[in-house]
Amino acid sequence: MTLEAARDLINRDFARPLNMTRLAKQTARSPFQFIRAFRREYGVTPGQHLRARRIGRAQELLTTTPMPITEVCRRVGYRSLGTFSRVFRVVTGESPLAYRRRTRQPVYVPGCFVRMYRADR
Repeated sequence: MTLEAARDLINRDFARPLNMTRLAKQTARSPFQFIRAFRREYGVTPGQHLRARRIGRAQELLTTTPMPITEVCRRVGYRSLGTFSRVFRVVTGESPLAYRRRTRQPVYVPGCFVRMYRADR
């Protein structure tokens, strides 16, 4: 497995538990060599890349779905809501709830539906 394949695996399976030692062995490197080579190639460690991928997906889910924050936490691969909230705050500068409130897109309802609803009342 190449470093690119390892990165692709992280991108694809970010929500599942990933064992960096196993990834390193699959690239025929020690864990320390794998981390150094990955950082040299992509500018971040595999752990930092995984965290960025998980938090990016969480941001998308928080903005576009009504899914509870606990479910978002689990969907992006965190088992602990506390850990998820702490990491989310470190990366974004705000809590998941504050982020959702700030970025939530209002639902567009066409005027014809509003008029129909008012007519029924």
